[in-house]
Amino acid sequence: MTLRGRLIGWLASGLLVGAAGFVSVPAAAAAGADPLWYFDAMRIGAIHDAGITGEGVTIAVFDDEINPDLPGLQDADIEIRELEGCPTPVTDPAEDYVLEGHGSSVTSLIAGNGTSETGIGAVGIAPGVKILYYGVLDDECRGDTLPVAMNDAVDAGADIINFSGGSASFTEGTLDNTVASVAAALQAGVTIVASLPNANSAFESVLTPMNGVVNVASVDAAADVALWADGTPMAFDDVDVVAPGIDVAGVGWDGTWGMSTWSGNSAATPIVSSVIALAMQKWPDATPNQILQSLIHNTGSDPHELSWSNTIGHGVVNATRLLAENPTQYPDENPLFKDDQRPTLDEAYPTPTPEPTTPPVDTATTALPWAIGATAIVIIGIGAATAITINRRKKQGGSHDV
Repeated sequence: MTLRGRLIGWLASGLLVGAAGFVSVPAAAAAGADPLWYFDAMRIGAIHDAGITGEGVTIAVFDDEINPDLPGLQDADIEIRELEGCPTPVTDPAEDYVLEGHGSSVTSLIAGNGTSETGIGAVGIAPGVKILYYGVLDDECRGDTLPVAMNDAVDAGADIINFSGGSASFTEGTLDNTVASVAAALQAGVTIVASLPNANSAFESVLTPMNGVVNVASVDAAADVALWADGTPMAFDDVDVVAPGIDVAGVGWDGTWGMSTWSGNSAATPIVSSVIALAMQKWPDATPNQILQSLIHNTGSDPHELSWSNTIGHGVVNATRLLAENPTQYPDENPLFKDDQRPTLDEAYPTPTPEPTTPPVDTATTALPWAIGATAIVIIGIGAATAITINRRKKQGGSHDV
């Protein structure tokens, strides 16, 4: 069976297998390999053809440096956000493949146009989104940069925060501030998506043990579970969903700005963020919590009871099913909360205290009815830009092999 046929069989079978992190192994795209397998496996082409591209949704990308001048990012709507105490994430000349490759690859999986310096490149899952880019993983950033960036992203109108990494520059006080920032973001209706650590990760993401965050691990093209160095399946107490992230398209991993492959939970995370953005466009009347409910209820290819394991979480993210099912059928409650983690439910979603009112005598109070529509029109407020804005015009993708 061909690779494409095997991928179609994977989604059609309803197989709920997956993997947690994997060692990020830089590698050039091998002859005959297809680093774009994730795009075909998830039927993203048909979704784009239907006009669902994430338009009207804003994703804040928290990463290291980025090379926004890459051919594959020339269509992307990217705004570089400068933070006090943190160097600019854009360097000139752009030649540090190690630092810029990660952030550029993450961004390409969200909004890449399918080109690179050698022709074909990464194709983004949600090319219509607006991206707010924060270089918070730079080693020179102050320890309090993450909560500052989260608060800024909320104020700037982010709908989703994508965090594909970890950092050692957090003190106990900073962690408390980060918890407060997570709570504020959730209360503001911002969805936070974070990668679980890979086998070679030096630091664990500060966000993964926090309540309400979507924790992501990865699967390969055969839906095989990745293994630790000792050969055992990777497992995490906090994994929520898994998505394609092994041997997917990226840039900079082979020491060039041509397309290369990379692997890890960092790669799966922007795919999950992008799929959520597609659902936000398709179902604008659904709350972020309802979309998260739908995300974990509609994994795999067939309807199933909600279940969880420490290797695949609630299962493999399925963009087609997520877009087909109306999220408003689910409760408006974040399903990713544990009793022993912070922020607590009350911290993230405090119950407002109603102001006392005195109704007029002999006057009946009637609640106004309201209806939930299923239109695909998106009306989402986006904060005013306060930093460098990089706007791109559409280009045609390359057509020859890497």
